[in-house]
Amino acid sequence: MEIIHRNKLQVFSKMETIIKELQSEKFGLFQAMKVRRPVTAFTGYDLVQWLRKRFDMEEQKEAIHLSQLLCQYGYIYPLDLKSYSIKEDRSVEYRFQKPFYWPFSSQVSTDSIEYAIYLQKRSMRNKQKHGLEPYEQEAFDKLLKVYCDKKEFIEKQATEQVDEIKKKKRNEKIIFDQQERAFWRIHRPPPGCVKNLEEGPKKNFLPQQIIARKKTKEALRKEIAFLKKSFGRPRMKFSMVFESYKLRWEQYKEFDPFMDVIATQPSNPWMSDETMLWEINSPDVHIPTDSRMKKWAISFYELINDPRGQCEFDEYLQKEYSHENLHFWCAVENYKCCPRSRQKEEMNSIYKMYLEKGSRSEVNVDSKTLDQVHQNMRSSSESNAKARYVFEPAQEHIYVLMKKDSYPRYLRSDQFKDLMEKAKQQPLTKRRFFFGGPKKRPSTPSPKINRRHGSSSSDRDVSSDISGESSPVHVAHHSFSTGNLQDLDSHKSSRTNSSGLSPGSVRRRSEEPTRILSVNSGSNRRKSNLEVPKHYGVNVDKRKVEVTQTKSLNVPKTNSVAPWEGSQ
Repeated sequence: MEIIHRNKLQVFSKMETIIKELQSEKFGLFQAMKVRRPVTAFTGYDLVQWLRKRFDMEEQKEAIHLSQLLCQYGYIYPLDLKSYSIKEDRSVEYRFQKPFYWPFSSQVSTDSIEYAIYLQKRSMRNKQKHGLEPYEQEAFDKLLKVYCDKKEFIEKQATEQVDEIKKKKRNEKIIFDQQERAFWRIHRPPPGCVKNLEEGPKKNFLPQQIIARKKTKEALRKEIAFLKKSFGRPRMKFSMVFESYKLRWEQYKEFDPFMDVIATQPSNPWMSDETMLWEINSPDVHIPTDSRMKKWAISFYELINDPRGQCEFDEYLQKEYSHENLHFWCAVENYKCCPRSRQKEEMNSIYKMYLEKGSRSEVNVDSKTLDQVHQNMRSSSESNAKARYVFEPAQEHIYVLMKKDSYPRYLRSDQFKDLMEKAKQQPLTKRRFFFGGPKKRPSTPSPKINRRHGSSSSDRDVSSDISGESSPVHVAHHSFSTGNLQDLDSHKSSRTNSSGLSPGSVRRRSEEPTRILSVNSGSNRRKSNLEVPKHYGVNVDKRKVEVTQTKSLNVPKTNSVAPWEGSQ
């Protein structure tokens, strides 16, 4: 993440050059101090004197200011880590910051996750030496709430870094801790301190310095003039603005799928994998939906920005011989988005086709608007920034003309009404499938039949023949396969001839409700609208099956029952 703006690169490069000279072995700061034993710290007095000698500064204030900048931007840091101001005496010692932690270095990041890892690492170590300050503890608690999903990652990174620090020597640990704390002290200063790396005018002032200043006479005059101009500006009351937003919400509520469930018909693509909603509202659909046309009737903006609405409105305007208005409006909209290399060509083409006198598609524009377009075309040659909005006065004029004249007539036309009727009548075939599938037919209870004494099967059916005799043995119903379709006609003809029915009088199962024959001793058969019970597996005696098949006159083994002829 880049912290510093690009215009500060030169300033930071100069500071880095000064720091490198301060650390050089030949002409550096430690050689000027003439200390025999190796040292890693220096005082503010030594730094100021070296800067005065190196840059030939007559006044000491310039050297103090330069050293102050080096300290505030993190190139050097005090050992006490409290005050980041350079003192001219020898009371405070300073050290050079590691190049890894320089403010413009790209090797380290200063985002919130890295800061949370740093605070977590300090909280895991000795609290007397590395304990968090109150503002750091508060910031750490907030970061844990924000990054609650990355808490394990932060703890893992902090644990690994602590393990690496334990491997270092004691002096290296002290220097490393000071460098890291100085780095975050610059990027995340405590409250009430100036954040020098922050962009904006506030960084040049301390919080206690940002107070209301006394206004001069000239400032008061400018304020009075501004307030006088504001009297003439149209301003709406908050109540009126709220009412307009409320009215819009009431109008468009039924079209918002997140506010109204009906708007998601025939399916909700956010809750299922079906795309029927997008298909019926696609731009190239032949017949738009009912809700889509309602939006056209609410606003002319909705109609003219809908591709299907443009086609329908263009078809109506051709009947009124005013379709050039819509074509001009669309051409200007496309011109605003065209590449810069084609701007001049498109501008001349639009002018010659729609605005030039005597052109085939000349639009009805008054002379005042046409003069504004001519002025914009002349000024566009000087600056390309205004070239895209050359035809805006004429476009607004045509838009208002269509909105107030052609649009109301289109809503009252037979074309719009017929299309609305088609939109209401078009079926949404997948509506039932999306909302749980087709409704299941209620299961019909199996009919009660007379069973023999001692029968062990509770789900036994009756196989009846045409003569009226019944057998308690259930014969499994089978449907004809495709290989036996040729035998179907022979079975039908034999059944028809034996019952005395003509082929035309026999109804199919799909033409009338399925019937079942219930058998009662000593009484004729009665019709029933109950459904034929499904197949149940029953052990069948072979001898009884042969007798039943002989008496049933070769009735085909299907799950359909022949219609009843009547009493024999």
